[in-house]
Amino acid sequence: MKLKCITCSGTNEFTKIDDLFALYQEFPSVEFGIQVSSKKCSSGSARLAWLNNLKNQVLRKRKALPLALHLNQDWVEGFCDGIKIPELQELLSWTDHQGNPFFQRIQLNFKIGRNKAPEIGRLESQMKKYPHLRFILSYNDANADLIWKIYQRRQVVFDCLFDESFGEGVAPSQRHPPVFDDVIQGYAGGLSPENVSSELEKIAELVPLDAVIFVDAEGKLKGENGHFDYAKAREYVANALSCPALQS
Repeated sequence: MKLKCITCSGTNEFTKIDDLFALYQEFPSVEFGIQVSSKKCSSGSARLAWLNNLKNQVLRKRKALPLALHLNQDWVEGFCDGIKIPELQELLSWTDHQGNPFFQRIQLNFKIGRNKAPEIGRLESQMKKYPHLRFILSYNDANADLIWKIYQRRQVVFDCLFDESFGEGVAPSQRHPPVFDDVIQGYAGGLSPENVSSELEKIAELVPLDAVIFVDAEGKLKGENGHFDYAKAREYVANALSCPALQS
């Protein structure tokens, strides 16, 4: 089993940008997830200002970072419907110092029942507008039928993030095998610096030996201030990479 990346979600305007560069320099398999919606990233917001500062530092240092933009609430609904959201369009147009996408992966956090169900053809059309980006579809019981239909239509390629609690940070009673045989599977829900190695051992028992997966943690990486904690993130990444299941 191989780890495509180890995602540290929840980096935001309270995160020191130098910490991101330091963590990536030490662990090139890390990825940073940034949550965005109009509530958190509209024009004039602290998060959008922080993202602009992050972009400027990437360009100045000439060092790219592995970044994933996680679309939530009205932004994910708007994207799926083809609605033009100026701030989001700006973010998706950014490139690094080499002309590569600034955000390499885009996670669509729609959940039927909480968000309006996307119309498949329109969603596929939207994804096709960004062939240089890799999309992540959050998979859970509420979304299962829709994502299976997208998979069977074979119009777009995507990674699949399995999170039974859908962002609530609750570990499932048991981990699940990959949903699709030929889609990169991600695992989230209750992962922490303390349990990530043992959880990866459980996952290794469910996937093929040559499987490529990723893991994503957020809630258990927060410090006392309720925001991303560098020390916890470092421990989480280091412990994930030390898992014996990855050494074979």
